[in-house]
Amino acid sequence: MFELMMDKTIRGLYLLCSNPAVSAPNLNYVRAALKSLDFMVCNDMYLSESAEFADVVLPTVTWSEDEGTVTNLEGRIIKINKAQEPLGESKPDWQIHVELAERLGRGKYFSHLKTAKDVADEFRLASRGGYADYYGATWEKIEKQQGVFWPCRNEEDPGTPHMFLDKKFYHPDGKAKLCALPYRAPAEEPCERYPLRLTTGRVVYHYLSGNQTRRIPFLKAMCPEPYVEVHPETAARYGIAHDEVVRLYTRRGEAFFKVKIIEAIRTDTVFVPYHFGHEQSINLLTIPALDPISRMPEFKACAAQIEKRPQAEAVRR
Repeated sequence: MFELMMDKTIRGLYLLCSNPAVSAPNLNYVRAALKSLDFMVCNDMYLSESAEFADVVLPTVTWSEDEGTVTNLEGRIIKINKAQEPLGESKPDWQIHVELAERLGRGKYFSHLKTAKDVADEFRLASRGGYADYYGATWEKIEKQQGVFWPCRNEEDPGTPHMFLDKKFYHPDGKAKLCALPYRAPAEEPCERYPLRLTTGRVVYHYLSGNQTRRIPFLKAMCPEPYVEVHPETAARYGIAHDEVVRLYTRRGEAFFKVKIIEAIRTDTVFVPYHFGHEQSINLLTIPALDPISRMPEFKACAAQIEKRPQAEAVRR
């Protein structure tokens, strides 16, 4: 999509509770793509780094101000109950979409949606007969059972906690298919100029792009800023010390981080958490290579180099 924004195939964007200005790879390119749009709307509960690029920001509600159903990773449909009224002029996502449809001349397709339960009931009908069948997962059943596993095909069906415990997989022979894939090297391997592997990931105190967790005082105090993990042998080779600020750079960009010397990392690898925005974002450096099928970026490996800060400042001068 960012490539299509840059060549003006995509000229407008409605961004819903996503923060690609932190979470996408090669952020200099992503930021340029967002700036190139003719018009951008962002729907979010906080003014995220991505919302800063928007022409219009629609304030949505937090989970405690909304109600509806969510499905967790084990396939259990659970109900969220509203604990407080929305603040200010913020509204639930579904209500924003209903009002947008009305303003765009398509209100007749959405006018029957008056509550979150109406939305859940429409989804039950839309999924009926499919593999992920929610038709039998009524609002009342989810509440009564403390959750319902899909598929749940009718109102008498309690749900399916174990899909393949007593029945076959969806293949002619009934067996699961396990595919062994040949190893393929990362798109960018270390070299003489960039001898380290940079990998990114999470810390326990923050969630996704940090748009929510960086606003919570305790979590911010536990991890106020990103850092670069370096093995003691690697730190000695580069002459860098714990808590020293270094320049980390790749073919796509640079950023400055404090060093955290730690033995639980390989000598040829450095690690930086990705939950931080603006010039603290490690995704300024990551590679936009995509998996050919899933189109998932290769966040976990690219070639990098480290410099002591005095050297970096000399280079800049």
